[in-house]
Amino acid sequence: MKTLLLMTLLLSSGAIFANEEGKELHEESCVRCHGSEMYTRDNSKIQNHFDLRSQVSACANNLGTGWFPDEEKSVVDYLNDAHYKFKQ
Repeated sequence: MKTLLLMTLLLSSGAIFANEEGKELHEESCVRCHGSEMYTRDNSKIQNHFDLRSQVSACANNLGTGWFPDEEKSVVDYLNDAHYKFKQ
């Protein structure tokens, strides 16, 4: 039982770290082009989790962020948690 609790805590702390990393990367690179209104507008092009991943990847490539795949995933996870709420 203690092992299960410990594993749950470790996994959730990893998700929190990834979300914080995603937030930080977003603030460093994404906010200069658009603010949070981009994510809440009615005519959003982002309709599902695949669209979100694709857009983050395209933006990272266009901006030349040099993000690694795990950093892109952190940004996707942050945006999904903060704005979109898509099921993965």
